[in-house]
Amino acid sequence: MRDLPEFDVLVDMARTDPTALERLRTRLTNAVIDAQADPLKKQRLKGLAFQIDMERQRARTPMAATIKLSEMMCWKLAELNRCFLQPEEVTAEQADVPETSGKVIPMRRPPH
Repeated sequence: MRDLPEFDVLVDMARTDPTALERLRTRLTNAVIDAQADPLKKQRLKGLAFQIDMERQRARTPMAATIKLSEMMCWKLAELNRCFLQPEEVTAEQADVPETSGKVIPMRRPPH
């Protein structure tokens, strides 16, 4: 993984060149995802990165995005804690989920 610039450098980037800071964030995020060898874990990381990006876009302010992402993290940590404390309960809940199947219908382009 690449080295993260010092905090003061990041603060300066946020003030003077937020586009460069965003490029750095994207590059580092992609490096973490690309370093994952397991395809399933890689896909889950891509999904998480997508969720984070969407929450950031939906937020009206950077602080609102920070609060929302903090809430997401807290929920995931609570879920992880529950898995550690009550693994049999979580396993039973997963067994209750019915398997589903469906037919994929191709989308057609409308005529021009």
